[in-house]
Amino acid sequence: MKKRFILFIMMLFALTEAKATHIVGGQLFITQNSDTYYNYNIGLTMYFDALNGNPGAEDPAVTIYVFRKRDNVAIGWLEAPKIERKSVTYANPLCGISTLQTYMITYSSTLHLEANDFNDSQGYYMVWDRCCRNGTITNIKAPGDAGSLFYLEFPALIKNNANFKNSSPIFPAIKGDYACVNSPFFFDFGGKDADGDSLTYTLVTPMQGFSDKTNPSAPSRGSSNYPRLDWVDGISVANIIPGPDPLKVNRSTGMLSVTPGSVGLYVFAVQVDEYRNGQKIGTLTRDFQLKVVDCPKMEPPKLLFKPLGKTTYYTENEIITIKKGDPNCFEVMVTDPSINQIVRINGKAVNNTKNYFTLLPAEFRTSKANDTLRFQICLDECFVTYDNRPIKIELIAEDESCPIPLMDTLNIYIRRENSGNNAPSVTTSLTGDYIHVAAGVPVTFTVFGKDADKDSLALSGRGRDFNMADMGMNFKPVTGVAAVQQTFTWIPPCNAKKGDTLVVDFKAEDMRCAGNPLAAAKPIYFIVDESPNNPPAVKTSLTIQELVYNIGNSEPIIFDVLASDSDTNSISLTAAGRGFSLSDAGMIFAAKTGIKSVTSPYSWNPDCALLDGQPEQTFIVDFVTQDKSCAAASDTTTVKVTVRDGQSAPFPEFPNVITPNGDGKNDCFVFQDLPGDVCSDQFKDITIFNRWGKQVFYSKVRPNDWCPTNISGGYYYFVVQYTKRSYKGGLTILR
Repeated sequence: MKKRFILFIMMLFALTEAKATHIVGGQLFITQNSDTYYNYNIGLTMYFDALNGNPGAEDPAVTIYVFRKRDNVAIGWLEAPKIERKSVTYANPLCGISTLQTYMITYSSTLHLEANDFNDSQGYYMVWDRCCRNGTITNIKAPGDAGSLFYLEFPALIKNNANFKNSSPIFPAIKGDYACVNSPFFFDFGGKDADGDSLTYTLVTPMQGFSDKTNPSAPSRGSSNYPRLDWVDGISVANIIPGPDPLKVNRSTGMLSVTPGSVGLYVFAVQVDEYRNGQKIGTLTRDFQLKVVDCPKMEPPKLLFKPLGKTTYYTENEIITIKKGDPNCFEVMVTDPSINQIVRINGKAVNNTKNYFTLLPAEFRTSKANDTLRFQICLDECFVTYDNRPIKIELIAEDESCPIPLMDTLNIYIRRENSGNNAPSVTTSLTGDYIHVAAGVPVTFTVFGKDADKDSLALSGRGRDFNMADMGMNFKPVTGVAAVQQTFTWIPPCNAKKGDTLVVDFKAEDMRCAGNPLAAAKPIYFIVDESPNNPPAVKTSLTIQELVYNIGNSEPIIFDVLASDSDTNSISLTAAGRGFSLSDAGMIFAAKTGIKSVTSPYSWNPDCALLDGQPEQTFIVDFVTQDKSCAAASDTTTVKVTVRDGQSAPFPEFPNVITPNGDGKNDCFVFQDLPGDVCSDQFKDITIFNRWGKQVFYSKVRPNDWCPTNISGGYYYFVVQYTKRSYKGGLTILR
């Protein structure tokens, strides 16, 4: 991590000593920029009290400190400038209140992190420590004196000699909503992970850090146990916001829910843990505060449905059957106790890709208490069910209540008989549903789909508990009208075992109703009769198949590639680069053939030309072994090499006196210890001048030493130049 802008940061501290109560919440982030030299964004999202905060406390930049988790040693710091400030919006813009206004301020900087500088297995953490929090907070002691410490752990950037790519979770902007006393409130505090890692959420006591009112922006300190806020009496993590249903968070989704019991301003924190393959790789804390106000009492709308011929209202465990010839529309009611309230009704078919029904009308405004709207649900022709499978219609009525709309949900299960569409049929050119196969022996047959109604058809195949492409089966989906056909081909692989049975279901779908297709399927059973050959195997002598090579700082890459076959077969061993020629890249590897086992050495000493001006390039080599039995069974192992430019070494300590008197001691000015070349910084030349500026020695190649024999004694100057740096010094020659 580059340690830069020290003078500016000292000035920044002088500017931000303003004592203010302003911090509402926020979180740190680190995100990876793929395929760029500046490979990470690091920054802070902060929520700032726009009403009570001192404008002088709105920092133009923040300083984020990074520590090694194993021993809390400081690694470096980063200055992130403010890049955006915007007002936080409400879920319903009409519900804003004058006592609540918040800014979302984003600080961010792009920089280059070297993976080898962040390779500790226990990982790292970053913090931002700043005082002070909002002074009107209800549930902590001395809120105006309480600091905020935002915390984020991230894993090592290299694992098992390979880059470990990871970004912290991304969170949408928080809504500036408030909760009402004795009313349920829901608040989405969850995020998404760009790497597909799983996230868990836990309520925790917010961190306070070491900043205080007298020193609001002191440099952060590393710690294994940062101070946390002091709750007021009667408050704990179990009831951060007390009430009939205290604040809690859904561990999987991050959804917050609370029914608060009294007005106030409540601070809380959620710890977000990041898991990959069941192992925790990162964590961060998100702080925020929720305002609870005394709102007018609001009641949600209510959906009611009385099925035809019934005297009681529908309950959600019923299944409604609509027979052929029954009306296509039925009536549902919605009532709302509030006056002059807009109520909207939406609906969807949960287990269909299309709804195939309409709502008429879908919105109304109440004119009196408990006003009632009667609306119709009309089913299209394609709203039909097959095999007695009911379709669930989910209806949602939503009003305009503040701070969030109140709603009611009604699920109606409907089984509607087919209106006359005939199912398609599936047949094959086989004589039965079973076919015996042998490894290496091709299998070919035709699959047919037909529809008596001459509707559009889609024909496809799917393996039971396996992927057809992974097994080498070839059957591309096809569409048509009235009749379609497609050819199935397969050469069973050499590792197919005698006695195995594979099942492929071929399906024809009547696409008259695309979102609710009428399907027919035919299974074909493949019975493996024999397995005449075991496939060969290939491996390398490497313990890890992903390598990082630093030019100028790494030894040549050398390893063996070994191929073997448990059968007495002739096998070949070859190698191929993905998108490049091995010989053009300077890789040395010879293809070989043999019986049962073959070994061939691989070696490579990458040079700067391979980087093509970039800081790093990746080369992937596939080593393939193949035998000649059973349709040439094969195996492949892959080695991935990331070639990077090395780190420049510092200049050595040059002597300042030589005595060229021929005694063999200190006769020469020695250059053997000059730093080696890396791609971005290479030796250019060396020049020696006398005191009057006359050149007495010059070399464009690395000299071993300079042993002056006909140079008078005195003081001389020398300049060593590299591509990006130079060294100037003085030398006294004593005769």
